[in-house]
Amino acid sequence: MISRIATFGHSTTMLAASLKVQAKLADQQAQTASGLKSTTYGGLGSNTGSLLRLSSQSTALTAENAAAQTATAYVNAAYSALGDIADLATTIKTQLASMISSTTIDSATTAQYATNWLTDLQALMNSTSGGTYLFSGTAGDTAAADFSDVDWDPSAGVDADYYQGSSATRTFTTTDGQTIGLSVSGGSAAFEKLARALSMIIASPDDSDVVSAAYDLAGEALTGIGSLQEQVSIQASTLDRLIERNEAKIESIDTLASNLKDADLAETAVLATQYETQLEAMYSMISTLSSLSLTKYL
Repeated sequence: MISRIATFGHSTTMLAASLKVQAKLADQQAQTASGLKSTTYGGLGSNTGSLLRLSSQSTALTAENAAAQTATAYVNAAYSALGDIADLATTIKTQLASMISSTTIDSATTAQYATNWLTDLQALMNSTSGGTYLFSGTAGDTAAADFSDVDWDPSAGVDADYYQGSSATRTFTTTDGQTIGLSVSGGSAAFEKLARALSMIIASPDDSDVVSAAYDLAGEALTGIGSLQEQVSIQASTLDRLIERNEAKIESIDTLASNLKDADLAETAVLATQYETQLEAMYSMISTLSSLSLTKYL
């Protein structure tokens, strides 16, 4: 028996409208719960492509920063080792100055000093970071210096045949193609001069002229080591600036990505309240329409 007066069509329309409002309410509640506009890329519509590109850029920059931080640790270790070598060169200069000013030179003591210094120099030049030799260039698994190498003949003049590393220097290449040097070569002139000065003393420990010449070479070596430290310091600063720039880029990219995917919780709260109010009103109207009966009008 039909008990409503032309209410079926109205009820159907109101029910369809309420379902749409209910879906909108559910969407706002989901955004509030997750903090995201959508938990799937499909729900972001035309913003999906942009979000994927931003995510890829952020990931690449984050990976580059991780590699740059490893490179920075390597460069800092090289700077520290150079500082130790500079300290050794300073000690050598000071001791040689004392020997030169002395009226007599104890050849046995002088030779022993020079031998010990050369051993210390080799150890410092063969310093490592993370298992990689600091002054061997791209040959990171090979010790940089071997002063017992038979091919090394410092008595003949400049000779860097003690150097066992690669002629190619180690570098860090950024994603945009910038190349940053890492550390310096163990075959550098500063190292060679200091090693030659010590070998001269070992060969002729009782010759005051040789000791004087070695003192001059040690001074030149110390100046050269200072230049190497400056070079490595610039490398470290360049890497630091790269990391800082990348961090700023990552922050900007992540902010843009957040704007695309993160929900505005204040807005979702207001909309959810509005949809709840609309839904309650619709349910009330549907209930009223459903209660209308012919008997009330007959």
